[in-house]
Amino acid sequence: MKRRTLLRGGPAVFAAGTLGLPGWLAPVFAQPAPSIADWNKAGFDAKTAADAIRHLGSGTPASSRDILIEIQDVIENGARARIEVTSRIPGTQALSIVSDRNPYPLAATFSFTNGADPYVSTLIKVAESGTLRVIVNAEGRLYIATRDVKTTIGGCG
Repeated sequence: MKRRTLLRGGPAVFAAGTLGLPGWLAPVFAQPAPSIADWNKAGFDAKTAADAIRHLGSGTPASSRDILIEIQDVIENGARARIEVTSRIPGTQALSIVSDRNPYPLAATFSFTNGADPYVSTLIKVAESGTLRVIVNAEGRLYIATRDVKTTIGGCG
C-alpha cells in the first residue's frame, strides 16, 4: 500500500472508529480525492478571457438567458466581490466564472454531478471594471451569460 493511499484513508478509519463503526466500514467513508490532473491548469494559467474560455470546452458558447448572475453593479472592494450564479440549463455539468480584466481571467470552475442544483455563491477578485462571463457546460455544449461591473477607486482598479 502506498503511503498517500494510507494517509488518505486514515481519517476515514479514525472517523469510523470514533463513530463506533467497525473498521471494515472505513472504505465506505473514504472517497478518493480528486486527482491534481483533473483541474484545468491551462485554463487557470490563461492570460486572456478568450484563451480561458477556449480551455473550458470545444466550440463557441451560445448566449443563454437561463444563466442568472447576481453581483453588485458597482463593486467597492474588487479583492472580494460576492457573486451568485444559478444555471437553469438542464444537464448542467460545470459552471465557470471569467473576469475579463483580471491578470488570470478564469476565477473559478465548479462541477456538478448526480443531479446537484447548479447554484454557486462565492467571492471572486474583480481587478478592474469590465465584463464578467459565466460559462456553463451542459451535456457537452457551452452556454454563456455576461454582466458588466464597475470597480471603484477604493477597490482594486
